[in-house]
Amino acid sequence: MSRTNAYRASRSGYLYGSSAPAVPDRSGADFEVIPGRRENSDVVTLPSSVMGIAKVIVAAALVIATLCCIRVGLTAASVTSSIAADDLSAKIENARSYGSDLEVQQSRLSNSTHIRVEAASLGMAPPLSTEAVVLAPDIVATDAQGNLSLSASIAAIANQG
Repeated sequence: MSRTNAYRASRSGYLYGSSAPAVPDRSGADFEVIPGRRENSDVVTLPSSVMGIAKVIVAAALVIATLCCIRVGLTAASVTSSIAADDLSAKIENARSYGSDLEVQQSRLSNSTHIRVEAASLGMAPPLSTEAVVLAPDIVATDAQGNLSLSASIAAIANQG
């Protein structure tokens, strides 16, 4: 079977009843190679010294570009850290100011004159007289485990008189 027929046989579902023209067989090469040597060169090449200088210039440009990228990165990091330091300084200043305000408020609230004025505005007054109450020792007794002991408490009352 020829190549064209094998191609059509494998794609029969696509070409069934089709009136498409047959694809020509291209088994041969479309070009030929003729061995030989060029006698006269029309291509002008640059001297190797010019190419060396060009390579040095390209290498220098790459080094300069790399240094510039590093410098931009360091500058960006410096600006970012400077902004963060300014924010932190502002927060510290706000905290110090708030702490100072709290100290002033605490000293004002602990002032006895201020307490008397606030108490008077609420209708409170100092007592006319004061008395001291002296309590007898506690008669409630506990046992070794820390539980209340009724019998020990009764014994303490009896001893007290």
